[in-house]
Amino acid sequence: MRDHIRTFIAIKITPNENVLKLLQLLKNQFSSDRINWVDTESFHLTLRFIGNTTRGQLYELVDRLEELFSEKPKFELTLKGTGYFKSKNQPRVLFIKLNESEELLQLVPEIEEQVSFCGFDSEQKAFRPHLTLGRIKSVENRSRFFSLLDEMPMAEYQKIEVKEIILFQSILKQTGPEYRPIKTFELK
Repeated sequence: MRDHIRTFIAIKITPNENVLKLLQLLKNQFSSDRINWVDTESFHLTLRFIGNTTRGQLYELVDRLEELFSEKPKFELTLKGTGYFKSKNQPRVLFIKLNESEELLQLVPEIEEQVSFCGFDSEQKAFRPHLTLGRIKSVENRSRFFSLLDEMPMAEYQKIEVKEIILFQSILKQTGPEYRPIKTFELK
């Protein structure tokens, strides 16, 4: 292992037919735009991006997360509606929204506490659960992009039973990031 690896904590999401149809619809709608679509094999809900992690921090983090998750029950999430993040009025990320379940809202600060205890800086951004579908380089017609997404129905696409949480390594490559599970934590 090098001095550092990039890590994050997430829930792996295997898309159902509804999500795959939505993804194809969006790819068709925005085919002339420059969007890097996420490989469906890599779909996940990030609970906490950590970043550069030393070997010592990794061992401590695994121990602390093992203890935290050992008593956590399984819970359910719902993929519902679409959205986008923008910066300076430029769309940057296209995603499916996730309901903010009670279990998820309790879990995220508990994860944050364990990550901070291991010496990482506190997360500055508010947690906004989402499933990234694509990272946007540029769109040809911004007003069309915004109106198409704003007019999409708040449809429920998929219910997900969360049975495990995974600590991943993120390896940056020319072809896009590769995510390797380091440790899978089973929920009760």
